[in-house]
Amino acid sequence: MKKKIGPLSLDLVVACQIYELQKNGEHVEYTKLVEKLHGFVGESTIPSLLRSLTDWGIVTTEYGETTQGRAGRFYYISGEASDMIKETYDLFWDKVLQAQK
Repeated sequence: MKKKIGPLSLDLVVACQIYELQKNGEHVEYTKLVEKLHGFVGESTIPSLLRSLTDWGIVTTEYGETTQGRAGRFYYISGEASDMIKETYDLFWDKVLQAQK
């Protein structure tokens, strides 16, 4: 069984963080995701969670120029999953943040 933070599995914590960044108009690159999830999810766990989310069709990726000026991958919530992740975010994200305090 995967670890949970508050009511959400780590997979959904990552998806909700991607959703939040995307909602704020930010490009979600790996380094930004690791920074935002510090204290929630270990850096070594994030790649496997991203692979699972991608395999499930929740997260899609694109390549582009990162903030460091190098080629990199950007993560987005897919159109098919956006309603589910938005609802999960709206219902549970505050509880995840409270669980970390």
